[in-house]
Amino acid sequence: MPANPAGVVYGTIAVGALLAAESARSETYQETIAAVAITLILYWLAHSYSELTARRLDRGERLTVAALTETMVDELGVLAGAVVPLLAVLACWVASAGLTTAVSVAVWTSAGMILVIELVIGVRAELGPRDLAAQTALGTLLGLLVLALRLVLH
Repeated sequence: MPANPAGVVYGTIAVGALLAAESARSETYQETIAAVAITLILYWLAHSYSELTARRLDRGERLTVAALTETMVDELGVLAGAVVPLLAVLACWVASAGLTTAVSVAVWTSAGMILVIELVIGVRAELGPRDLAAQTALGTLLGLLVLALRLVLH
């Protein structure tokens, strides 16, 4: 598990939203994967920089390469959260599925991962069925919003 598991959730939602907005009609697998990779690296760097900036403001510290590197390592979860949906795209590519199908599979994978993350958290917290259902409602809502984005844009 990454040092900051919150980044996994952020990365999962980010890749889901990014792919939900993807128009597979005019793109290729290579272009889609490259665009997602570049965007996620940008998200990761931006998230790392913003976390470090907040810490520096709070503590009155100056920017150092060591602090930035440490924060970037702590925020690797952002990239980790995107791995499974990207693997879904790659699996579809290997299976010769159309890019539209691959993007849909990845969006559904992202939505499902958000729900699974909430379920895992609830089970680890030893919640009863009622509390577990209530807790997973937020994960379900976020997953549905990723799916809704896909429907609205396409």
